[in-house]
Amino acid sequence: MSISRRRFLQGFGATAGSAALAACAGPSASDDAGPGPTSASPTAPGTTEPAGANPGGSSTDGTLVVITLAGGNDALNTVVPVSSDLYRSLRGPLALDPGTTHDIGEGFGLHPALVRSKALWDGGQLAVVHGVGFDGLDRSHFHCMDVWQAAGTSFATGWIGRWLDTSGTDPLDAVVVGRGVPLLARGERRSAAVVPTGPFALPGDPNLRRHLTELVAADGSRAPLSAAVARSTADLLAVVDTVSPVVADSTADGSDLTARLATVASLIEADLPTRVFATELDGFDTHAAQPAQHEALLAELDTALGAFVGRMGDRPVTVLVYSEFGRRVAPNASDGTDHGQAGTILLAGHVRGGHHGDPPPLDGLLEGDLATTVDYRSVYGGLLEGVLGVPATDVLDGAPAPLALI
Repeated sequence: MSISRRRFLQGFGATAGSAALAACAGPSASDDAGPGPTSASPTAPGTTEPAGANPGGSSTDGTLVVITLAGGNDALNTVVPVSSDLYRSLRGPLALDPGTTHDIGEGFGLHPALVRSKALWDGGQLAVVHGVGFDGLDRSHFHCMDVWQAAGTSFATGWIGRWLDTSGTDPLDAVVVGRGVPLLARGERRSAAVVPTGPFALPGDPNLRRHLTELVAADGSRAPLSAAVARSTADLLAVVDTVSPVVADSTADGSDLTARLATVASLIEADLPTRVFATELDGFDTHAAQPAQHEALLAELDTALGAFVGRMGDRPVTVLVYSEFGRRVAPNASDGTDHGQAGTILLAGHVRGGHHGDPPPLDGLLEGDLATTVDYRSVYGGLLEGVLGVPATDVLDGAPAPLALI
C-alpha cells in the first residue's frame, strides 16, 4: 500500500487532526512531557524581457505567500480604469469617482481603500497583472477555484503540492495558516502542514504526548499503513514542537487577515525552512450592497498587506493575491455584481513593480465580462522560477511562458 506521510498528515492533521493541529489553541498540555521527534502575454507592457532575462534571475531562497480572496473579487473596482468613459457608463452607480482613487499610471487607479498598497506601488513593491484567467471559465465558485488551485483540469493535486513533491522532505516546507489544507497545497506524496494563528499545542489528555511518542517509535515490523501513521504523526509532533515556541506569545484573532499574516511573518523571522505560506480572506461574493462590503474587505487586505510587507523589510518575500474570477462589468439590480470572468492579480513585496499583461478592453467584452488576456499559469510560472527557483515545467504541464515578475 502506497501511502505518503504528507498525504496521511493531511487527513490526520487537517481533517480529523484539526483537533490536533489547526484547532490546537491554548496553553500546551505537553510542556513537561519531554521532547518529540524532531495565452498569456509573456512580457510586461513596455518591455521585451522574457522571464529569464530578469536581473537577478530566479531565486533559491525566496519565500512565496499566497492569499486567496475567496468569492470572486471585483477586479474592475480594485484596479480601476479611471480614464475610461466607457467604464463609467458600463458600471453606472457602482463606478468609482476617479478623484477618490490612487493614481498608478496608464489610466488606472487603485480603489480608495488601498492606501498602503499605493505606498507599496510608489516604492516599487506592488505589481498588477491585468486580465488574468483561463479558457472556459464558467463562473462557478467551486470549479474555478479548483482550476486556479490545481493549475490544470485534473484536481488530484495542487500546484504548490506538486512543487512539494519535487522539493525536500521537511514537514514545514509549506505551511497553511488557517484551518485545513486547500487543494493548492496538496501533492501526490506530500502536502502542506497546517498551523493556526496564536498559541497552540496538542490538546486534551496530558498523556497524549507520551502515547504519540510511543506510536512513532522506530519499529521495522510495522505494516505499511501503520508505518504511514507513525511517519505522519512524527511530522505532526515536529511541527508542533517547532512552531509552538514561535507563536507562544501571540494573542491573534485567527479570523483576521492581519493576524494571519503576522503569524506568517513570525514564522519567517524564526528562519524556519518554509518556502511557501498560504492563507485566505473570504467574503468577496458581492451580489448585493457591494460598495460598503467591498471597501471593508479591501481595507482589511490593504492593512494586512502593508503591515506584512513593511515587517519583511529586505527579505526576498513575494505575496500573491488572487481570486477565482472577477465580477460582471454591469451592476445587477441589488447594487452588486454577479460572477464574471477575467480578474486582476496583485503581487507585493519582492516583485518587479508596475503593470503586467494587457488590460482587457472594455469595448471587447466577452458575454458582458472582461476577457482573459493573461493565462494564470504564466503568473504561477514566473513565481515558481523567480521565487522558488524551480523550472515552471517541473510543476506546470503545458503552461505558457512564465511572466517576468521578480
